[in-house]
Amino acid sequence: MRSSTKIWLGIFTFLPFILFIVFFIFFFIFFLENIIELENHQNEFPIEFIQSLFGIITLIIIAGLTSLGIKIYYIVHTINNPENETNKKIMWTLILVFAGIIGSVVYYFIEILPLKPKLTESNPLTKPIP
Repeated sequence: MRSSTKIWLGIFTFLPFILFIVFFIFFFIFFLENIIELENHQNEFPIEFIQSLFGIITLIIIAGLTSLGIKIYYIVHTINNPENETNKKIMWTLILVFAGIIGSVVYYFIEILPLKPKLTESNPLTKPIP
């Protein structure tokens, strides 16, 4: 796997975490501002409340779709990887399904990120020591 592909996978793996942090910041700012607005407009409902709520829901949807997409990509990657045995494929699939975002991050650091050198005869490390 090329290093640029690994970088993009890393960005998409950590994007749900970043979006959830932005969501919580936006959520608290949104409610602190709108509670004051709701108290000032007792007879009418402020449209800014709906606009801010739409922004929060959009962040959640983008984070969820990104998380689901990277999870599906990692499950397909682990199943199609010829280096994995059947037990390892089952283990990673269960981890990715049940551990959520944390499982995707663990899979990225253990299976995607490490550079696995190909063993060749020209490599001096693979030759037996006399």
